[in-house]
Amino acid sequence: MPNGPDQAAYWRDFVIARCGFPNPARLAQQFEGAEFSDFCDCGCNSFSVRVRPGTAPIARQTKQGSVVFNADFALDSIGQLEIMLSVDGAGNLDRIDVMCNANSCPVPDAVLASIEPFHISASKSLIT
Repeated sequence: MPNGPDQAAYWRDFVIARCGFPNPARLAQQFEGAEFSDFCDCGCNSFSVRVRPGTAPIARQTKQGSVVFNADFALDSIGQLEIMLSVDGAGNLDRIDVMCNANSCPVPDAVLASIEPFHISASKSLIT
């Protein structure tokens, strides 16, 4: 499936349910009413997120945005799946990057529902 709104919705659900984010309820709030755009067509499944105004942030406010969370999964067929969540300066989700093998392989349309991350990294700026 090409990267676009349907694929972004798949990854939204996957991130909330499977990535081990420290506060999945707060993350889910970020997605309520959010708009997805800027769908990369290089083979990754990265996209931008515009959170609804007034939504509680997932990270503390900073002068600029940054990557605040990543989860890595082993995929038998192709290697490694990497998912990174970035926020804007206000601490709201603004981008999700989904890549395989440091973006050297295309991302599969779907992965096994039972897959668990083998590595998680969460920024100290996250609000938990």
